[in-house]
Amino acid sequence: METNKNHSEGNLTDQDQLNSLRKLITGLGQKELERLQLLMTDPHEFSEEISELLPHAIRTLLSKGEITTDDLQPIIEETIQSSIQRNPRKLADILYPVMIPAIRKAVSEDIKKMLASVNASLESGFSIKRLKWRLQALFSKNSYAEIVLANSFVYHVSHVFLIHRDTGLLLHEERSAEAETLEANLVSAMLTAIRDFVKDSFKEKGSGTLEEIQVGSLNILIEQGPYAIVASVVEGQPPLDYRETLSETIEAVHYNHLNDLQQFEGETESFIHASRFLQNCLIQERKEKKGSVFPWPLFIIALLLLLSVIWIFYEKYNRQSEFNNFVKQLDETPGYHITQAKMRFNTYTISGLKDPEASPIDAIIDENNLQGKKIIYSLSPYASLDEGLVLNRAMRQLNPPDEVEMTYYQSGLLKLSGKATADWVYATSKQYQYILGVIKLDTSELNVSRENSFSEITTQNLSWIIPIIENYSFVFDVNVVSLDAEQQQQFDSLMSAAIFLADYNQLYNKKMAIFISTYTSRGGNTQANLDVANRRAAEFVNLFEEAGLTNELIDIQIVYAEDNEEQVPLRSVTFKVTEKTGDRI
Repeated sequence: METNKNHSEGNLTDQDQLNSLRKLITGLGQKELERLQLLMTDPHEFSEEISELLPHAIRTLLSKGEITTDDLQPIIEETIQSSIQRNPRKLADILYPVMIPAIRKAVSEDIKKMLASVNASLESGFSIKRLKWRLQALFSKNSYAEIVLANSFVYHVSHVFLIHRDTGLLLHEERSAEAETLEANLVSAMLTAIRDFVKDSFKEKGSGTLEEIQVGSLNILIEQGPYAIVASVVEGQPPLDYRETLSETIEAVHYNHLNDLQQFEGETESFIHASRFLQNCLIQERKEKKGSVFPWPLFIIALLLLLSVIWIFYEKYNRQSEFNNFVKQLDETPGYHITQAKMRFNTYTISGLKDPEASPIDAIIDENNLQGKKIIYSLSPYASLDEGLVLNRAMRQLNPPDEVEMTYYQSGLLKLSGKATADWVYATSKQYQYILGVIKLDTSELNVSRENSFSEITTQNLSWIIPIIENYSFVFDVNVVSLDAEQQQQFDSLMSAAIFLADYNQLYNKKMAIFISTYTSRGGNTQANLDVANRRAAEFVNLFEEAGLTNELIDIQIVYAEDNEEQVPLRSVTFKVTEKTGDRI
């Protein structure tokens, strides 16, 4: 037992010594050596370990210049090509979010370039037809070039592409002479991506295929074969047998290039011979050009339309002018005030104010030849202060005799002249203040006839004679005491009222008298001024007595203007009717 124990202890000692010797030689412990052995024997573990070091190693080699991107490019290209050959869908799925927007943008830009080029070549041309196309382009969302192409061809195939079905690579392209160059590789990639998208999104099964794509006014017709696809870009509506032409083309390509299609590895040189088949798909049909006969029917129609428009605007202008003249004349007619006027088609609407004394509106309509027009009025009544209308209003309310003339002044004064009866004068003195616009009544030039005896007028009211007498006044020049012809006429009118004073006193049992006041001044020669004032007063006393007034109905007084409370003209004579007390008023 003892021998075995010693042997075992010896082995342990040798093992420990061996491990110590291994660590001294390699610098690695037991676990580290086991990890190193695992990396050497297990490829997966080695790949995991090296994946963290390889990028750093490549960047270090590039920074040191020991390798270049040219050294790496063949390796990367071969790797990508090999991946595409094994599973092209995987790379397409990876690039789909980036490539589809780029392809769409590139195609859009190429189409824009093509249309811009066509526009540039067509801008210089001009004709009635091109003018019509320009107007059509102006009022539509299409450009002028698109309108021209649409009207120049019944249908037009601009491009035909031959595309490898599995990889989506462009094998060959043919285009018409009028077409612009497109990025064919991008177009083929776009078509392939759209085909795969439709198939995946809508769960297309079996032999279902994408046959047509519409982009604006363009149609992309697709005919598919086992190994290749033919896609043609068509504007307009091609004939019904065009699909058969595409089918024959794809069949001819497969018949003549079957080996090339089956063994395709990215080389497209051999497919240049497919050009003769693709060119059969580039068909077009131009619209027939008519002779250069001037389009008289179109010209006559356009001329008639133009004349109709001119006539409509002319008639509208005439109606508007007539209406404006009518409104202006109506607004300027005394008694009318227009606040708003509108013309809508054949209906006229007028709003404003109208005095009842104004002229009838029908007369103004006749003057402007607007009979039969539909005119809607909204005229509120109001009182105008126009002189003529106030005078009409006074004549209608006062109903003056034929011998009486009325004159109205803007200040509000209504002046009566001529001859009237006492009854009418009395009634007028009561009614004038109710006439709108009349503030004061002047009867200084009115002769009141005394056709009735006292017994016949005892029942009448004679109070009207007092304000009429007091309304008169006379002004003289320096040292003049006699009446001139105009003043004599006024005095006669005064006497037509004063002659009733005796009847007034008898009717009302009064002792009223006419108080004659003659005004002078203290300035200058006071005595001489006083003498002239006395002579004027005496002149009026004599005139009254000659007219038939008795002495007890007249009295006089000399007044100095400086002593009078109210301002009166110098060398003037006024009258006041008041009752006598004693010998004087």
